[in-house]
Amino acid sequence: MTGFRLFWHQFSFEWKMFWRNPASVFFSVGLPLVFLFLLGAVFGGAAERDSTYGLLADQYLVPAIMTLGIVSASFVNVAMTITYQREMGVLKRLRGTPLPTSVFVSARTASAVVNSGLIALVILLAGHLAYGIAVDGQRLLGTLIVVIVGSVSFCALGFALTIVIPNQGAATAITNMITLPLYFISGVFGDAANLPTVLSVIGKIFPIYHLGACLFETFSPDASGLVALDLKDLGIVAAWGAVGMLLASWKFRWEPQESR
Repeated sequence: MTGFRLFWHQFSFEWKMFWRNPASVFFSVGLPLVFLFLLGAVFGGAAERDSTYGLLADQYLVPAIMTLGIVSASFVNVAMTITYQREMGVLKRLRGTPLPTSVFVSARTASAVVNSGLIALVILLAGHLAYGIAVDGQRLLGTLIVVIVGSVSFCALGFALTIVIPNQGAATAITNMITLPLYFISGVFGDAANLPTVLSVIGKIFPIYHLGACLFETFSPDASGLVALDLKDLGIVAAWGAVGMLLASWKFRWEPQESR
């Protein structure tokens, strides 16, 4: 089997495995939509604009929830799924097959990129239909670039996080312990500029803030040019992904923790 056919076979398997798992679909697709409409019902219609990007409350919600969806489909899903496969012995068996590690990792990452893109599209369409969010080529192209760079980077961080997850029972707790506080201090559930200074500074250290900043900039009414992107924030997201890739390459475990 050629390299591309092997990759496509593994990618198809990973993609089907995601969509046939009701829990993965709910937390990656359903939950962001629940947050979109719930927060829209609470904060929607407000005439005030956020102080950084000039977005109305309804406009702010769409890129904010997109950020949550991308992180969920890449970082959270990879960390939890890979830990489960490791502890169930799936990765150990894969390691003994002719499947190259590069094909396994790239197919898993490509699946997350496609899923993130579909989730972002669903959220964008929901925002357009429910809140009248403008959809044009500039926003679509900017969103596509952010989805690709963001999901690849967060997949690398998801692989890296499995290093410190001891078993499948701890996977959910550890990933939620990391992501939930960061959502709040990164501007996903409200304008980060309104946070206390200490929390705002902490939030800006981590990549969720910068992923959201890229999407907020894309949807800003002041955006101009062919593609509205903050390359600095996008570069920080990519740098975090590179660090995650290096850590995963160094310490990634294929065998169950209890066997060590």
